[in-house]
Amino acid sequence: MIQTKAFEQKKIKNNPYLFINLIFGFFPISFVIGSLFVNLNIVLIICLGLFHLKSKIFTTKLDLSVKIIFLFFVVVLLSSSLSLIKFLYFDGYGDNNFLRFSKSILFFRYFLLLLVIFLLNKFDILNFKYFFIVAAFSSTIISLDIIYQYIFGHNILGLTTSGIRNSGFFGDEHIAGGYILRFSFFAIFFAILFSQNKTYIKFISIIIIICILGLGMLFSGNRMPLILFLFGLILLFLINLKIKKIIFAGLVSLFIVLAFIMSSDATYKALYQSFSGKAKNIIFGHGTTEWKKTEYKKLEEKSQSHKTSFYSVRWESEHRRLFLTAIDTWKFSKIFGNGIKSFREDCHRLAEQPNVSIEENLYPGKKNRLCSNHPHNYYFEILTETGIIGLSTTLIIAFFFVVFIFRNFKFIKQIDAETFILLSATISMILETFPIKSSGSLFTTNNTTYLILVGSIIISYKKLLKFKTE
Repeated sequence: MIQTKAFEQKKIKNNPYLFINLIFGFFPISFVIGSLFVNLNIVLIICLGLFHLKSKIFTTKLDLSVKIIFLFFVVVLLSSSLSLIKFLYFDGYGDNNFLRFSKSILFFRYFLLLLVIFLLNKFDILNFKYFFIVAAFSSTIISLDIIYQYIFGHNILGLTTSGIRNSGFFGDEHIAGGYILRFSFFAIFFAILFSQNKTYIKFISIIIIICILGLGMLFSGNRMPLILFLFGLILLFLINLKIKKIIFAGLVSLFIVLAFIMSSDATYKALYQSFSGKAKNIIFGHGTTEWKKTEYKKLEEKSQSHKTSFYSVRWESEHRRLFLTAIDTWKFSKIFGNGIKSFREDCHRLAEQPNVSIEENLYPGKKNRLCSNHPHNYYFEILTETGIIGLSTTLIIAFFFVVFIFRNFKFIKQIDAETFILLSATISMILETFPIKSSGSLFTTNNTTYLILVGSIIISYKKLLKFKTE
């Protein structure tokens, strides 16, 4: 036993690629610290990757999926370039337009990140196990800290709770639930792998981990992450037959715990009761149909309408209004879109149309739209900012992803480290890109980096899985 440990320590010490693997494994922590550290992590990985790969980055033949992803980045640059040219020709020079064009060029760093990760793994330089371990522990620790903050009113650093929202280490940013969701399945699969030969311990540990992660999302006050987490567990139950009983037990246990919490805490019960109403409003446009007369009089005076009953003005969710705004701004440039980071500016252009209102209040007889930094949905953002070309490219990438899953479905039922890392990334990608969920902007550091990380893991394992199934 002592000799084995000594051998492993020597092996780690003599590993020439240990540093780059540790830097890559640091990504889950850098998401907690902030965007600056995420960008530093990206620069370090790219620089170290280029150093190790040297000429291989130019001579290696790339998979078709990598080429399709590269095409999306080209479309982003093209749409922003056309937007800049249009503004220079019709409206004159503007600092914002040039800034958005510059960001579309810098956006290519994410493709370089994906390419470097793909090649580093291809040539056995990068091992995803460090990332797997750190992701598992970080999501669990964040969840425990949020549970602690909910119980005691402050987290272990002394950061106080913000009403129904507990953000833990994230402070004023209410994104803890999304973070836990992103790395939650790494934690679940790590627990399964860690207790692989201990049936009783494995059964108990998985149930505990699932409940901890679920409660972390609940107490974060972010509703969609918990809903998607439950959906992900159902997917896992359907995919991996060898752990069906454990996942089912974890699901039942989590439902019991959530039911108990909501029965004893009315605020969280009300939070999730309102979720279904807002979801219906987004999809069907149904909402609260009655307005107070005093509120309607204000609207009536502003809109100069005396024919419409106050009962006819419907409440609409902000997300639905943003989605409709994205469709309207997409019509400004349907083929190539308006360029990245354009939504905030273009939505104000809608105000020039007499039948459109972008104010907070709703007006009878008008298209009631809303402005924000982004449409709060990846697909609507891609549509309005890169047009039909960008959305079509995205759907092609999604098609390759689905084909990859079905081709390797038999293999992903196996219980080993490689399969669990792949499954973690695959389920995480499905949940992150779920079409009907609200989201942050796709073209931000944290969101793009996360998608590139899990995407690069899936692409890197494609060749390995084919080799094992032959």
